[in-house]
Amino acid sequence: MYAKILNNENRLKECKMFDFTVDNLKKDDLRVFFDMIPYISSKVKSFDKSENQVTIYCEDEHNEEVKKELFRLVSIIDTMQGSELEKVVIEDFTDRIPLNKDSVYGDLIKEKIVRELSPGAFAYSGLFLRIYEYFDKKINEHAYNAFDDVYEEVYPVLFPVAEYVKGGYFENFPHYMMFQTKLNNDIDTYEKFASCNASSEGMDEVLKKTFIPRNVLRHATCAAVYPSMENDIFDENEVRCFLVSGKCFRNEESNIKELSRLNEFYMKEYVFVGEGDKMQSYIDKSKKLVEFWIDKFSMNSKCETANDSFFASNYKKLKYFQMIGNSKLEYKFLIPNNDEYISCASVNYHRTHFTKPYNIKKANGEYCYTSCFAFGVERLVYAFLSQKGLDVSKWNEDTIEEIRKYVSL
Repeated sequence: MYAKILNNENRLKECKMFDFTVDNLKKDDLRVFFDMIPYISSKVKSFDKSENQVTIYCEDEHNEEVKKELFRLVSIIDTMQGSELEKVVIEDFTDRIPLNKDSVYGDLIKEKIVRELSPGAFAYSGLFLRIYEYFDKKINEHAYNAFDDVYEEVYPVLFPVAEYVKGGYFENFPHYMMFQTKLNNDIDTYEKFASCNASSEGMDEVLKKTFIPRNVLRHATCAAVYPSMENDIFDENEVRCFLVSGKCFRNEESNIKELSRLNEFYMKEYVFVGEGDKMQSYIDKSKKLVEFWIDKFSMNSKCETANDSFFASNYKKLKYFQMIGNSKLEYKFLIPNNDEYISCASVNYHRTHFTKPYNIKKANGEYCYTSCFAFGVERLVYAFLSQKGLDVSKWNEDTIEEIRKYVSL
């Protein structure tokens, strides 16, 4: 038996709750189980987690339906026994002692330095924005210093659904997808919409009358790079380096957490396309920037093997292939007040995953390889301020001097 149910008749507003305990999932798999709960059913209104147990809140008449989906989720994640691989710490800087150990999130909100305008979407100002600009400028500068012939490109946030199908994103990350749509071209629909207000009962009914989405809001900045090179032929030893930046969107549902998991966030990436044997040297040059920050700012952090948050049905298979090939690494920085490490930069080795559907080849007929080095700018800022605190006068001179080269403090 994968899990057991403990019934509880306590109410949360109009919802009832029950406890669901998982006995046989390893730590990493349990994390995925918790992450996937918001996506298993629209009937789940809220949930609390602790150790290997989760308390689910849903409408009473749907309890059995939700329990069934929880069992199904555990069963999916628990498949492919014997293919388990543990994460390996590649570099360990967890002996660094943060200057600050208190939460900064409450003060950022109180002082209106960051403002949540909608769930998981923030406005930034003051110190947060200045450190945000520092990381943005530093990442750009490093690209031009480390690589020859950098292609700096700006792509739209909207991306055709057909291209996301071609790139395999829907198959692997359907739970993250957010779409752009519009109202049907109909006078009655427009008039009803214009007469509704936010509290109007008719608003939901009107919003049902929308076009089938033709565009997806991109979940990663690198997504547009590959179709831009469709059918390109590369020289034998050629590698192209792309510098891409912009807003990305992921449906985090109730997994949104302060500034470490957002629905809308700013991503910067170095994307490399070309000769496979040269990919590692480009990644190594990219790593030097993160290692510079760790050293200069004395950041408590670590680099470890990782896997993407694939949707449950593909989770085990894709996790296994990512980890056995060391095709994903993450630089994780400590948030001291809750003792959690968040991924602020990551390495992805795609091999020919994107070049095959877009027919990107070398002159000898072989498919090119791709890889990328991604930076989550909000996470970098949040981890930095969490470890340094908001009082600049307490930061060491090396830190202040480095940041003042790019922004005012």
